[in-house]
Amino acid sequence: MMLVGRYRSPFARRAAISLKTLGIPYDHKPITAWGNLKEMRSYNPVGRVPALVLDNGEVLFDSNAILDYLDQTVGPDKALIPLTEPGRHKVMRLVVAAMGALEKVVHSVYEFTMHPPEKVHQPWIDHNLSQTREALTWLESLPQTPWLESARMTQADITTAVVIQFAQRPGIDGFPDAFPKGSFPKLESLRDRIAKLPAWQETMPPEEEMRFRPTIPAQG
Repeated sequence: MMLVGRYRSPFARRAAISLKTLGIPYDHKPITAWGNLKEMRSYNPVGRVPALVLDNGEVLFDSNAILDYLDQTVGPDKALIPLTEPGRHKVMRLVVAAMGALEKVVHSVYEFTMHPPEKVHQPWIDHNLSQTREALTWLESLPQTPWLESARMTQADITTAVVIQFAQRPGIDGFPDAFPKGSFPKLESLRDRIAKLPAWQETMPPEEEMRFRPTIPAQG
C-alpha cells in the first residue's frame, strides 16, 4: 500500500496513525495539493489528500473511506470502529463530532490564508471557531474509561487527539491562538497519552511544517 499526503494534513495523519496502529505496512508519498495539484489529481480527482493506493493498484480517497476499508480488512477484533451495533454508532458519533471540529478549524485557516488581509472576514473565522469550540467542549464533557467510548483505544480517540493537536498547532503568523494549552484538559491528556505511542511519534510533522501561508496553486 501507499499513503499519499503529507502528515501536516490532519486528514492524512489520522489515516497514517491508524495504519501503524493496525500494523499495516505502507509506503508514504508526502505530497500536497498546493505544490503537486496535477499529481494529486492522478490519485484523487478532487485533488485532496489523503489517498491510499492498494496493492492491486486501486485507489481509495477521503480519510473516512480509507479508515472504513482498513477496519473491514483487519476484522472485528482489531477494527478501530466496531463493525457491528451498538458499538459502531457510539464510536462513529464521536468521530463525526471531532471531524466537524476539525473541518471548522480548517475553514478558519483557509479564510485567513487564502485572502489578502483586507479581504479576510473575521466574523466568518469567529463563527467557525465557535463551532469547533462547542464540539470540543462536548467531547471534553464525556467520561474517559480511560478511552472515550471503549475499554480500548478506538478511532474516536485517534481522531480527537489529531484534532486537538491541529487546533493547538504552533500556529500561522497572525492567526488567532483560539485554543491555548489548558482549554480542554481531558482531551489534551488523551492526546498526551496517545502521543507516547510509536504510531503517533512516527507520523509527527516537523513544527515548521505547521506554520504555513500557502498560495493558491495554478490550476491544471
